[in-house]
Amino acid sequence: MHRILFIAVTIMNLACEKSRIEDDQINGNISIDKELIQELNADAYDTLFLESGTFILDAYIWRDFQPISPPNGKPMFSINWLINIDSVKIPDNIDLTKQFVINNDSIWISDYLNDVRPNQPIHKIEKYSNGGPKWGPGINVDVVAQIYDSLYDKIYYLKCKNVYVSRTD
Repeated sequence: MHRILFIAVTIMNLACEKSRIEDDQINGNISIDKELIQELNADAYDTLFLESGTFILDAYIWRDFQPISPPNGKPMFSINWLINIDSVKIPDNIDLTKQFVINNDSIWISDYLNDVRPNQPIHKIEKYSNGGPKWGPGINVDVVAQIYDSLYDKIYYLKCKNVYVSRTD
């Protein structure tokens, strides 16, 4: 009897662990990569100075727990804004191409979706990502955006530190 109970508990624990791992590996874009995180932290600017202006990154991240969501909530959703703080138009050769969300030693890497809301201010580029991990809510993460300048075929990294992961109910 004890052996059957032990086997049943072991199987349940393995199933729960597998579920947790699967929750954190939506679309296979979550990893533990200390070297990449160190590189991003070293290469990413808080403020980026280009010929076309002075840029910062802003980010909003949340998880959805509304009644239509699964009991443990939906995966992470993110909006990033590349902002020209000089309030002038961002040239067409500048674009947000990829996002990196860092939570301690874990990193979520995501290409931005192509959805664009109409009537955005000319000094901002807004990009979305979804299908992220189920980190938080109630934690802080760092966000690094990859910026591509097609005129010079150059990539830059811009960071936004301590972004709070919100919760919608």
